[in-house]
Amino acid sequence: MMRRLAERSGLVLALVFAWKLGLLMFAAQPVPANDAFFYDGPVVNYLLHGKFINPSLALVLPISGNEVFSAYPPLYHLVLLGWMSVFGTSALSAMWLHLLLFGVYAYILLGIFRELKVPAVGANLASLFLLSITFHDRPDSLAHVLGMAAVSACVRGWRGAGNELQTAMRGRWAWVAVALVALTLATSLQIGAFYGLLIWLVWLGGRLLAGLPLPLAAMAATVIIPVGLIIFVKLACPQLWAGFLEHAQLTPSATGWRVPQLADVLKVVRTVPGVLAVAGVLIWFAMRGRSLLYGSEVVTTLLVAVSATALAVMAASLFAVTPNMVQIANYLQPLVVGVFLTVLARTTHTFRSRRREGAEMENLETGPPPHVGDYRSSPFPAEAETCHRSLAGLPRWAVVMFLMLALLASVRLVGMSTWGVACAVDLNYTASRERLREELDAIPPGSTVVASSAYLYETARRDDVRWIHSDWPGDTAGFQANWERDALIALRPARLIITQFDYYRRYERVLKELNQEAGLVDIKVHNFARVNPPDASRLTQKVVQHVAWAPVVVEFTWP
Repeated sequence: MMRRLAERSGLVLALVFAWKLGLLMFAAQPVPANDAFFYDGPVVNYLLHGKFINPSLALVLPISGNEVFSAYPPLYHLVLLGWMSVFGTSALSAMWLHLLLFGVYAYILLGIFRELKVPAVGANLASLFLLSITFHDRPDSLAHVLGMAAVSACVRGWRGAGNELQTAMRGRWAWVAVALVALTLATSLQIGAFYGLLIWLVWLGGRLLAGLPLPLAAMAATVIIPVGLIIFVKLACPQLWAGFLEHAQLTPSATGWRVPQLADVLKVVRTVPGVLAVAGVLIWFAMRGRSLLYGSEVVTTLLVAVSATALAVMAASLFAVTPNMVQIANYLQPLVVGVFLTVLARTTHTFRSRRREGAEMENLETGPPPHVGDYRSSPFPAEAETCHRSLAGLPRWAVVMFLMLALLASVRLVGMSTWGVACAVDLNYTASRERLREELDAIPPGSTVVASSAYLYETARRDDVRWIHSDWPGDTAGFQANWERDALIALRPARLIITQFDYYRRYERVLKELNQEAGLVDIKVHNFARVNPPDASRLTQKVVQHVAWAPVVVEFTWP
């Protein structure tokens, strides 16, 4: 029974999606992180108040907060606008959209596995790494759907080498990939550049390993289109360009060359252990003089391309850009592992077939060994087509290693399913919304409220209060040590309504500093969580975050 289940290539993928579906339905997990309303805010405000701006950012991004939101490319907002026009502007509505996008991404990934004839066990092992994708609150969800679809187009374009009709189809698939990369850029510039690099490596690998002609026009288009779009926006839409620069200058992705901190290294190890393992095995085999480049040129090319791209992103997140950029490589991790296991299975089959043939030649004089002629009893069938279906097509060490690494990568999802469920039982999504409404009703009209993203969807419905994002309460002043304290003093809010994450990781220290100044402000802190979340402990807050809906409400009385 277990063997039959393991040979269903989409089984684990379906179980992962069902797991996430159950968490959303019964515990409203994962709780949106603070980037969520940064991107969703303009659509929410447009549907509620008729302006495509994000007023919660007005103090730091005047253009995007007061004139027109242009801090990020617009395609995600168009999709979100259509979705929220039908299903409403709540946080839960946005969470359902991101789960749907995750399902589409996973379905495209499964299609690539089937196109490449990834072994069923390999596909299931690779699908386990979907458990590491737990933050669904940014345009990244849509960008990776489009980017993975571009990879799928590249894979489909490899069919039928040497056939004139199908050679023409390969050209068409190349242009499909170009269009999808352009749409990815219109959703996220960083992720669009990431997938653009990937398909370039696939095309170059096809030239080097299979002798296929380069799609030069398509490759040129992947450069000309983004450059043309940038020039068009800069010249024809100067306000949009100014809004984009306003955000890019405030929070640049590039940090400059730096020595990685221990926390950065641990983040990479925990997020993409499968990619690191694949790179390590490839290096180990190369040092021993063994090759893993057996089988289809498609699989070999894709293995080199996806591994190199993921490793480039990992290296950049350690040495040159923000450490959170490693999440981009996380979406490519299941594909890296699946393609690697395909090559490994075919290589193992080739080695053992050759060894078996050598044994047969040695035993010709004494008669054939018992298994010769009965490949049904052999764990490595002679037919290459049936090899990809064999449970024993992968070495045991590979199966055990990737199972353990998938468990490491899924720590946060396990935390959401245990500790997060306990927090949801303590105070769930519906109860937290009711508590939020009571707090908003209790403050005088015209007051200022500083809130976390998870609560801004509800706060944005009010036109009698001024709502500000808790990440952007005022002038960052280069993100000096106590800029949040100075921002709160200047803003003088009536309420601070924040998640457990924001309270323990950020504002607890700020509130203590304010309390130390006699006569400055009277502060009352109400923490509605009866079950301590992981954020309350320094040992767990960097492992599992954003699993509690219970707010921390801070009352300010300014003299």
